[in-house]
Amino acid sequence: MTNKLQLSLIAAALSASFSANAVVYKIENIDDFFKVNGTTGNSRSGFGVSANDQGLYIGGASGQFAPVLSEEDEKLLTNNRVDTALSKAKETNTTAPKNLPKASNFIFTFDDQFLPTFLAIFQESIDSETLDGAITVSSFAFDSNTDGLIVGTTSAAANELDDPDQSDGNTYKDLPFYAFDYKQRAFVFDSGVVHTFEPEFSLYGGQSGISAINNNGLVVGYESVAIEPYYVEQIDKRCKDTYKETIPLAVCTAGFSYNGKSNNETRYALQAVSWQYSNGTLKNRTPLGILGERIKDDNYYRYNSIALDVNNNGVAVGRSVAFRNGKKELKYRFDVATVFNNGEVIDLMDHSETTWVGSASTAINDNDVVVGYVTKYINGYPRNKMFVYDMGAASPGVEFPSDFNSGESDLASYPKDINLESVVVGSVDIDGGTSTARRTHAFIYDHKQADFQDLNELLTCGSKGYVQAGDSWTKYQVEATGGDGQVISYDVDISVVDANKITDDGTIMATALVTLPRVKTQWRDEDGSITTTPDTNSVEELVVDANGNVVFDTDSQGRPLTEQIPRAVVLTPTQGTACDIVEDTSQDFVYERSGANVGFIGLLLGGFALFVRRFGAKK
Repeated sequence: MTNKLQLSLIAAALSASFSANAVVYKIENIDDFFKVNGTTGNSRSGFGVSANDQGLYIGGASGQFAPVLSEEDEKLLTNNRVDTALSKAKETNTTAPKNLPKASNFIFTFDDQFLPTFLAIFQESIDSETLDGAITVSSFAFDSNTDGLIVGTTSAAANELDDPDQSDGNTYKDLPFYAFDYKQRAFVFDSGVVHTFEPEFSLYGGQSGISAINNNGLVVGYESVAIEPYYVEQIDKRCKDTYKETIPLAVCTAGFSYNGKSNNETRYALQAVSWQYSNGTLKNRTPLGILGERIKDDNYYRYNSIALDVNNNGVAVGRSVAFRNGKKELKYRFDVATVFNNGEVIDLMDHSETTWVGSASTAINDNDVVVGYVTKYINGYPRNKMFVYDMGAASPGVEFPSDFNSGESDLASYPKDINLESVVVGSVDIDGGTSTARRTHAFIYDHKQADFQDLNELLTCGSKGYVQAGDSWTKYQVEATGGDGQVISYDVDISVVDANKITDDGTIMATALVTLPRVKTQWRDEDGSITTTPDTNSVEELVVDANGNVVFDTDSQGRPLTEQIPRAVVLTPTQGTACDIVEDTSQDFVYERSGANVGFIGLLLGGFALFVRRFGAKK
C-alpha cells in the first residue's frame, strides 16, 4: 500500500483505462519452453506472496519432496528444461517427535532474471549428516516495503533432546527427540540479516508474527498474551505430571503422538499489536485492542484479535472476536472485520444480518479504502463475499461489489490486496452450483470503475501457454525425453488461481496452477529391495535408467500422467491485447452452462493457505 508520487501517474493511467481498455498482463517468470520458474529446488509447490515498486518479488514454497533425492537427482531435476511433479513428504514436526522434522514452508525471492532464490532464515543446528539435506526451519513471508524489508513469521531450527527415559525397557532410548524453541516468531529481514522478536508472553516459545509493514517502518501483527485455559490444564496434567519422566517438556507442549502417548499443540491467546521498526529493533509496542473478552468458564474457544495490514497513514485493519449485538453468550461469539485507528477498534460487521456469520478486513490503501470479506449463508451454504469500506466517504458503509453477474451471486470471493488507485486483487469461485469444493481464479477489480474481471482473461496468449501459428494460436506441446529413450508430450496449461499483491504500478504477485508430468518413483525396503508394500522403514526414490535419466510416469497407453501444481507468478502490465481464446474455464464458457459444477481442480495450497494472505486460523 505504497504512496509514491513518481508512481501515481502510472497508477492513474492504469485505472483510467481499466474499464474501457483493460490492462493486459504477461507472466514474467516463464521461459521459452513455457517452464514457469515459480518455486525453489526440493519444494513441490510455489505461491505468490508480495512485491514492492522497486522490483522486489517474494514467493513462498511449500512441501519438500517425498522421494529421497541424491545430489545428482537434484541437479538433474533443477537443470531439466521440463518442470516435473513429485509427491510431497509428509510433515513429521508434531506427530512423530523422534523422526527428523522436515519443514514444509520456505521463502524465496526472484532475481533480475525472474529466477527463484531460496531465502535462508537460520542456520540449522543439527549436524549435516543427520539432516542429509533436510530443512527444519519453516518460514512465511507476509509483506515488504519500499526499503526492501521483508516481514513474516518463522520457526526456530530444530534441536535434539536426549530421551529422559533411559530404562532398559525403552528400546529407542538412544534416539533423540526433536523439538523447537518456538514454532512461530515475528521476524524482519533487513539487508540480509534476520531479526526475530519475542512476544510479550513467551512461555514454551509463545507465538507472534508481523503481518504487514508500511513505508515508515510501522509494523503490525499479533503476539501471544496467554495460553488458552484448556491447554494450561492439559500441560499441567500431561506434560508436567503423567509424561514428565518420559517426554521432554518442549516436545509435549509443542504437541506430539508417540508410543501410545499424545498431547495437543499449545494454543495461545493472540492480540493485535503494532511496533515501530528501526535498525534491527522493535519499539513503541502498542496493543491495538480487542472487541470481545472471554466468557467466564469458557476454557476452549479462542478470543483473538489480529492485525493483517497497515497503510502509510498508520491505520491498521484485521479482525477481532466480538459478540453479536453485545450479547456475551457463546452462541453469539464470532469474528468481525475491524479497523484499528487512533486507539479505537471499529467493528465493520452489521450485527442485524443474521446470515452473516463472520468477517475480516484484509487490506487497506493510503486513501483509507478497506477491503475484506463477510462470510454469508447463500442458498444454504457459507460463502465469503468481498466487501469495500471507504473510511473517507460521507457515510461510510460496507459495500458488496458484483462479481461476474449483476447483483449478488453465490460465488465466493476473497480480496487479498488493494493499491493506491483502489484496484483490488484476490480469488473468486468460477464454479456455481451447490458444491462446497470449487475451482478458483484470480480476479482484479477496479473499485472506481466498478469493473470486476477474471485475471486469466487479461493475460496474453503466450502467458496462457499458446504459440502463434500463422493467424491462429495453438497450445504449446512440450516434448520431453525420459530414461531408456522414453519420449512424452503434453499440452502446456497455466491457470492463475489466486492474486495476493498488487503494487501501485500494477504489478501483481499471484499463484498459478501449471500442468506438469509426473516422475516415476519406487520404494525400497530397509534391506534395499524394491517393494510394492512399503512400511515406515521404506524409502521412496526416483526411477532412473542406467545413464541416470529420470523416467516419466505413464498410463497403460504410454500417455504421460500429469498433475496441476502451484507456482508463483509475477504478472506485469504489457502492451498488446489479451488472449481471446475461450477455454473451458473462461467466463464466456462457464456461464453458458448455467452454473454447472465441473468439480474442484485441487488448489493444492496445502499448509500455506493458513497464511496467505496473512494469518487466518481460528476456532
